[in-house]
Order: sequence, then structure tokens, then C-alpha cells
Amino acid sequence: MVSATIIDLEPLFYLLLGEYYFHHRIWHSYFFALVVFPILITLAAFLVERRFEPKLSSAYGALKLKPPQTKYSPPIIYLSCLIGGFSHVFFDMFTHESLPYVLYPLFYGNPFYLGQARFIVEGLAVGLTVYSVYCWWKTSKLD
Repeated sequence: MVSATIIDLEPLFYLLLGEYYFHHRIWHSYFFALVVFPILITLAAFLVERRFEPKLSSAYGALKLKPPQTKYSPPIIYLSCLIGGFSHVFFDMFTHESLPYVLYPLFYGNPFYLGQARFIVEGLAVGLTVYSVYCWWKTSKLD
């Protein structure tokens, strides 16, 4: 979740600067999402989990969640970051016309943009999100 969400800090940054069209840049590339980003997020998540484990457990308790663990191994974090980054760029490449670095450094531009058909992909992403939350809710141990 962290890797898929943090990627969108890039467009937020550019939107705050007033860039309304060209705000998906290098972070929204497979190169960055699969090579650079997983390493950075794995290190950060590993350090945060180790440093703030009691606070994370307390936050889960306050939310009435009982996860099986609050610390994960670096390979698990890395694999999760790969999946999150890949899936984020994968769905965005069909739905954002201004995604010029999707195949950086091999190609400039977004040949995958679907135009009006992007709503199919957006609906699929929303459906997968709802299904994922449902599965999580169903298997969580809420009191």
C-alpha cells in the first residue's frame, strides 16, 4: 500500500506547483517503480517498523485491528513494493494521457493511453479495491 500510494506524491507536488497537465513524471515509470523505488521504500519501511513497532502496535489496537505481525522481513517488504509500484504504473498507463516516462529510458510518451475507454480500467481498479477491502474486512479480527 505504501509504495502504490507514495508514487502519487509526485503528481501532488506538481499540482501544488500549478502543473495541471504534466504532473506524472519520472516516478510514474516502470524504471523508477521497479528499480529505484522498491529499494528506497524497503529501507524506509524496514527502519520505521523497527523503530516504531510499539507505536504501530498501539495504532493497530486503537483501530481495533489485530494483524498477525507488525514487522516484516526486507524480502517481503521489497516484493510488496514491487507489486505495489508495478500495479500503480500498470493501471495509470491506460488512464493518464500525460505519462511520458512510462517506458523511460527506452521510450518517451505513453502509447498505452486508452482515451475514453480508460473508464473501463478505472472501473476495474475501483472494483478490485472494493473486493480487496471486502476480503481484508472479512478476514480481519475486528471486535
